[in-house]
Amino acid sequence: MSVLFYGSLLFGLAFVLHVVWWRIRLPKRQIKVLLIILFGFLCVGSFILHQYALKISILGLHPPSDISEYSQLATYFISLILAYMITYSAIEADSPSLLIVMKISDARKSGLTKEMLGVDMDDSVLVEPRIKDLLTDKMAEMREGKYHLTTKGLMMALLFKFYRDLMRADKGG
Repeated sequence: MSVLFYGSLLFGLAFVLHVVWWRIRLPKRQIKVLLIILFGFLCVGSFILHQYALKISILGLHPPSDISEYSQLATYFISLILAYMITYSAIEADSPSLLIVMKISDARKSGLTKEMLGVDMDDSVLVEPRIKDLLTDKMAEMREGKYHLTTKGLMMALLFKFYRDLMRADKGG
């Protein structure tokens, strides 16, 4: 029970720092900064809990006391990080599916015609933000007026291709 409690507490504190930081100033590379915050809280928090394990008791729960409990705490915390990163990526940049659902939702009971749906769904909304992200994350670069994958981008593309081939996934989103 203490692993669940202290893991959730550390994650909650990291989340609060993340929200406060983003309200003050949105970082240019959000995912990178978010991972630094989360893994920083895991490392520093575990160290502090270990140093003061005998002196701390919240709600009658003492922090983890041995290596097996700390490995459980790390596994739980990393699981929370992975789940949050999947969720955050949908929040960070609007996905086309999310934009469509939001437009239909805004139309309420009156519904939305196919023509009205397509009004705001152009390259400036669907393609350009993703290109900008690829350039910001150094997965692609512009050379002689053309986009080229960097080594990092190529590795990511090969990983996605391998996974799609492995799952026998159709082309498309």
